[in-house]
Amino acid sequence: MNFFEDLQLVYKKAGQDTLLKIKKAPQFLIFPFIYGIIYMLGLFLIGRLLARSYAPIIGFIIPLLTALILSSYFSVLSDLIYYNRISFRNFSKTFMAYFASIYSVYFILMIISFFMPGIGVMMGATTLVGAAITLAFNPIAESIYVSGEYYTSAYTHSLSFMKENFLLWTIPFLIYLGILHLLGFDFTFMISSNSIVDIPLGENIMTGLSYLNPMDPYNIKVLIASIITAIYAIFRGNLYRILVGSTRRKRAYMGEL
Repeated sequence: MNFFEDLQLVYKKAGQDTLLKIKKAPQFLIFPFIYGIIYMLGLFLIGRLLARSYAPIIGFIIPLLTALILSSYFSVLSDLIYYNRISFRNFSKTFMAYFASIYSVYFILMIISFFMPGIGVMMGATTLVGAAITLAFNPIAESIYVSGEYYTSAYTHSLSFMKENFLLWTIPFLIYLGILHLLGFDFTFMISSNSIVDIPLGENIMTGLSYLNPMDPYNIKVLIASIITAIYAIFRGNLYRILVGSTRRKRAYMGEL
């Protein structure tokens, strides 16, 4: 089985699973928008409460807020990916379900981000360095909420996964960014921002794209982009489950998924 036959097989299966899950829980399509609003409100409150007296620690508190929100979002997404449903029975607990794993990954990312400008200047290509990090560790969210990885193992697992599945995984990501670019969002900003943990949430849409209309950051384009993000989040979750336990040789031998 050549690459294109494998691509068709894998994407068809992931697409069918995505449609099934959307039919089972169509309300998930607005979840990135809702969580994005919660995130923005959290940033606003942090800014109002801490900007004057505790400004130096804001850089440590924002990742805590992000980890809490992503933990809840990943929990909901995990239920949908695995069980074709969304449950709110223990919703309050979702904010801590993946918190430690996400924050441990963020801790390393903060260190990388601290040194990245210097590395980029040395190489004369800060944007390219950011894009390389985004692509190399792109499936780190799924490594957390699907595979249960954390801290350094999430990074090594992502690199191992991308070594085997780089094209199959990257093509949908670039298509996703291309669609958002057509809506008016900055392709370069999104691919080089190092926002790798929260790609399935589309956090950059909510925090970095208000320039579309400074008077109304939550306009129709942001809502459309959030719905597209929700579809992409489900698709990549399904795609990850297909690819992480398989290889092209194995899929060729089996002839199906």
